[in-house]
Order: sequence, then C-alpha cells, then structure tokens
Amino acid sequence: MLSVDGLEQLIEPVLNQMGLGLHFIELKHEGKDLVLRIVTDRVEKRSPEDGVSLEELERANREVGAMLDLEDPIEGRYRLTIESPGIERDLSTWRQMGYAVGERVHVVTRGDDATVYEGTLIRVEDEPKRLILRVDADEQIIDYLQVKSAKTVFVWPKSGKTAPMKR
Repeated sequence: MLSVDGLEQLIEPVLNQMGLGLHFIELKHEGKDLVLRIVTDRVEKRSPEDGVSLEELERANREVGAMLDLEDPIEGRYRLTIESPGIERDLSTWRQMGYAVGERVHVVTRGDDATVYEGTLIRVEDEPKRLILRVDADEQIIDYLQVKSAKTVFVWPKSGKTAPMKR
C-alpha cells in the first residue's frame, strides 16, 4: 500500500488537469470502513466564493476513482470521498496557505509575544517560508514557523436589508 505522499503523487496530477488543487488527503479507518478522503478546490479563483462546484467534485470522483482502480495502490476495500474545503477552513499546511492567497485569513503566532492577525493573505514566499498579509493599510510579514494556527475567514456581503427581530 502506498503512503499518503505516494497517493498524493498519483492523485494531484489528475486533479490539476481539471484545474483543481489538492488541499488535503488522508487515509484512515472510520468505524469498520477504510476511507480515502481528498479535499480539493479550484486553483484559479476570481473570489473566495468561487469554489469548486458539485459537478466538478463528481467529475473528480470519477476521474480519480478510475485512476485508483487502474493503479490499485490501496490494499483491500476502501471508500473514496472527494470534498470541498468549505468557505471557512483551517490552514494547517504550507500548500493550503498557498491556495488561500487572496483570501481573508486569521493567523495566530506562537510564543510569549503571540500575536493575532486578521487580513488578506496577499502572497506567500518560499525561502524563507513567510506569509505576507495586508492588515488594514499595512503589510505584515509572518514567519511560517511561528504560525500556531491559521484559518480562512469568509466575509459575508452586506445586503442592505435587515431581518425583523424575533421575540
């Protein structure tokens, strides 16, 4: 059976051909079932709301499923699940940080001088690994190794209408 890294190397090119990126992959037991869970999203987004569609997820399931049937990298029976990461999601890997560029993020740093930042992730830099956030009018540079937690934050559009209060 392939490792998760080996599965990533098989699956990522299939998703990339569809314009999708691999956010996360796990292979684990859930009850009596072995589940291969893949989280994917569009690589090119015009806005955070422009996520992967149900049709794209269905197609990804067919394409990845066919490739896995052909390659047979997992021993025994398993269930394949391909999901969207959702509009608000944890960013726990460097890859996920890269996919979140352009989105509003909430970042908490480690240590005695821990700081909370919320702003737009305008870019990531690889050497050294750093996040560049626009917080209000300023740019904040955050060393990736100092990130304790990070997540995307969806800002709901204001409709101008207010709902009546219930009592």
